[in-house]
Amino acid sequence: MTTADHDPRSATDRTIEQDRRHRAGRTPVLPVVVATGEGAWVTDIDGRRYLDLSSSTGALTFGHRHPALVAVAADQLTRSAFTSAAVHDDRQAGFAAALAELAGGDSVLSVDSGDEAMDVALRAAAARAQRDAAPASVVVAAGSHEPLVASGARTVPFGDAGALADALDDATAAVVLEPVQAGAGVVAAPAGYLAAARELCAERGVTLIVDETRSGLGRSGSTFAMGPGDGVPDIRLLGPALGGGIVPSAAVVGTRELLRDVSATASGSALAAAIGQRVVEMLGTGEIQTRAAALAEHLRGRLDALPGTGVTAVRTAGVWAGVDIDPAVGSATDIARRLVARGVLVESVGPATIVLSPPLVIRATELDWAIEQLRVVLAS
Repeated sequence: MTTADHDPRSATDRTIEQDRRHRAGRTPVLPVVVATGEGAWVTDIDGRRYLDLSSSTGALTFGHRHPALVAVAADQLTRSAFTSAAVHDDRQAGFAAALAELAGGDSVLSVDSGDEAMDVALRAAAARAQRDAAPASVVVAAGSHEPLVASGARTVPFGDAGALADALDDATAAVVLEPVQAGAGVVAAPAGYLAAARELCAERGVTLIVDETRSGLGRSGSTFAMGPGDGVPDIRLLGPALGGGIVPSAAVVGTRELLRDVSATASGSALAAAIGQRVVEMLGTGEIQTRAAALAEHLRGRLDALPGTGVTAVRTAGVWAGVDIDPAVGSATDIARRLVARGVLVESVGPATIVLSPPLVIRATELDWAIEQLRVVLAS
């Protein structure tokens, strides 16, 4: 018999203890050890099922083990997954062309993560500024990507076009904006703000970098949260949804001029490109966006009834929501952990906000069930 055979604790408890002892990095907040996933559901190693609304990174925009994406991955694995950087592979050119067309650019650099995509974009903006003989600095909105703020970038209030205009000077190389701020608890840019930022940056010769690693590729109810009416950014960052929940993947989309001299440590793979191209093809039909728009309206209608029932405010951006919890009923982490017992997984942001980020394959009835579990938890 193994040691585990004599251990009265659950497989979940044993695995979490081992994880904390040996794995570096931040410990997950929720006491759940996922073993399998399908669609919007996961099953833990003790056999309990959960409706998974916890992918605010966007990696699971298309759910767990989407059949079309798994099929592409399985086929590609029988051929080639990775190649040396010294040679071409037969998948990345097609993926880059398809994504460039979808995103309104003409050049694509594939990378493995949103952070790496941001690094590439900032280096591209700095190189452009140096070619124009100007020193390089970066302006970001408060509540944005934390490493940018920590690096000393100039910060302005989010949504205030006047403050943004005042912050731009001859030293500004780039403005970095999220159309929907994930880390702030799903805060969407006010109407007209992105278009104003686009115009200001064009007038001043500043590179506009729009981070859609979380809001893009259908999550907002349209292909991108910065839509056609807002203009096209100089550089658009796209993220984990390109990997279909199967491989880490992100991309930098921009002009050939801006991206001509940049590179990345890991510049994509045949496997990621095959999956990414299938994601782009799925988005190209418009069916996913239509479904997401309907789900977004349904979600907003259900959540708008929550304030006053242990909730102080709700913000939605497509199929994505930040729900501010009344401190009288508990912290965001408390509520997320109590939802685990009712079979629902959500994330928490800060002390008071839970984030609902369901896969776009979820059914409206499943959303209704999840929100009912939240009502029960808030009332208990």
